[in-house]
Amino acid sequence: MRRFILAAAMVAGLTMPAAADVPLFAPDRLLEAVEYNDIEQVQSLLARGYNPDSVDSNGRTALIVAAIAGNDEMVELILKYRTKRDKKDKAGNAALAYAATRGHVGVTELLLKTGADVNVENQQGMTPLMLAASEGRLNVMRVLIEHKAETDVSDFTGRTAMMWARRSGKKSAVRILREAGSEE
Repeated sequence: MRRFILAAAMVAGLTMPAAADVPLFAPDRLLEAVEYNDIEQVQSLLARGYNPDSVDSNGRTALIVAAIAGNDEMVELILKYRTKRDKKDKAGNAALAYAATRGHVGVTELLLKTGADVNVENQQGMTPLMLAASEGRLNVMRVLIEHKAETDVSDFTGRTAMMWARRSGKKSAVRILREAGSEE
């Protein structure tokens, strides 16, 4: 069968890469470079045309991997290559959700300033504000509210950001939401 495909390709004037050049299960070099925080390698790969929206086995893009790590410089670099800011992984989380959950203020600001949806929902209907409130990430909550995050929407369980803030046990998170006009 392989000979037939190669012969047909040759007749059509196409060149086929050697089987060794097409690894089926090898990790994506770009994602690997982002994971290892190799900014020079990421710059090189993106400049050579690597797709910033390619995904790993969990559906995570280079932007999501960089957001999880909280690497402002890496996120800024990846954003220059027109990556999809709100692309979600298999768990239904976009880069902003990870930045909010982990308290990465710089990454949160970069994503929002370059067009990420401040109210992007995950599979549970939770917004970045709800995620930040649930973890008591006060500075991220402030940034999200400054960018017009909706304070009174509810997730699929009916919980609002205020309810998540109360569950976190952080009185400051509740106060921030109250000051933003969130209902009790």
